[in-house]
Amino acid sequence: MSITDRLGRLLFIVPYVAHRGGVPLAELADKTGVSPAQIEADLDLLAMVGQPPLTPDHLIDLYVEDDVVYVDLDQSLSRPLTLTHEEARALVLGAKLVGSLGGLGAELDLVLDKILAALNPVDREIVRSLSERVGMWQDAAPSEAPVAKLRSAIAHHTEVELLYYSASSDRQKRYRLQPLALLTHTGVEYLVALDVDAALHEKLFRLDRMADISLLAATFEPPADLDLERFRRQRLYAGDASVMSEVRFDAAVAAQVTERFVDATPKVEPDGAVRVRLSTSSPAWLSRWVLPFGVQAEVLGPEEHRRYLAELCGAAAEVYGREP
Repeated sequence: MSITDRLGRLLFIVPYVAHRGGVPLAELADKTGVSPAQIEADLDLLAMVGQPPLTPDHLIDLYVEDDVVYVDLDQSLSRPLTLTHEEARALVLGAKLVGSLGGLGAELDLVLDKILAALNPVDREIVRSLSERVGMWQDAAPSEAPVAKLRSAIAHHTEVELLYYSASSDRQKRYRLQPLALLTHTGVEYLVALDVDAALHEKLFRLDRMADISLLAATFEPPADLDLERFRRQRLYAGDASVMSEVRFDAAVAAQVTERFVDATPKVEPDGAVRVRLSTSSPAWLSRWVLPFGVQAEVLGPEEHRRYLAELCGAAAEVYGREP
C-alpha cells in the first residue's frame, strides 16, 4: 500500500460517509479495496484531523457503532465549500498530480468536471494546459527514487549526505548520516540514522522532507543492538534530542488539555489549572504548539524554553506596538 493510495482513501472517506449519514464498515472496505481493519486504521488517523488549535471540538469526529461508520464535522467544516478561481485551479491540478486517488479516479473526474465547468474560459484553458504538463511528468521514465538510494545505503552500510527541512526550526540543513533502517508510522515514512556531525546521535528523518540525497564512499559498522521494536507504539520515539518541558494551562482550557494528553497524566492544581510535561524536540516546536492558547498557557521550564517564548512574544509585541 502506497502513501498515495492511503491519501486517496482519506480524502474519500469523510465526504462519502458525511453525505450518506453513515456507511457500513464492510461497504467502505469494499469500495476502497482494502480490509475492514485498514479502514479502522484510517479512521484512527482521520480522528486527528481538524483545525488549529486542534482541540477536541475542532477535530473531525469519526466513530463506529454496530459496524457502521459515522462522521460529525465541525460546523465550519460542514458548510458548503466556496472556492475562488485560484483555489479551484489549484484543487484541480493537485488532484490530477496525485492521480487516481486509490482507484477512485472515475468519481474524482466527475467532481473535477463540475469545477472546470464553473471556471471562466481563461482559467479553464490555464488548467487544461497545466494538466497536460502534469500528465507528461507522470508518464516520464522515473528517476532513481530517494528511497532506493537509502535502501542501498542501508544494505551496504554506506554514509549519505542530504538536505533536510526541519519543521521545528523552519529551515533546511545539510546532514551527513549513517542510515540504519526505514520505517512507517501512522502513514509517514521515516529514516532511522546516526548523525555523523552530532556525535553519532540517533535521529529520525521524514522522507518527505529530504532532498538532494547523495551516496558517499565512506562505510560504517551499524550498531549490533539496533532495536526497531521500540518504534511499534502509538507515539513515535522522540530520539536522543528530546527535552522534557512543563506547561501550565488555565482552568478555562483544562478540560481540553486533560482529554488530549491522557498519557501525559496532567497534574490538576487547586484552582482548576493543569500542568503537563511534554517531550519536545526544540523550543521552536514547543512555541508553535503553545502560542495558539495565548495567555491561557505558560511554559514553566526548562529556562531555555521560557526564554525562547519570552523573546518571541517580546518581538511580536514590538512589531504590533509600531504605527502601521
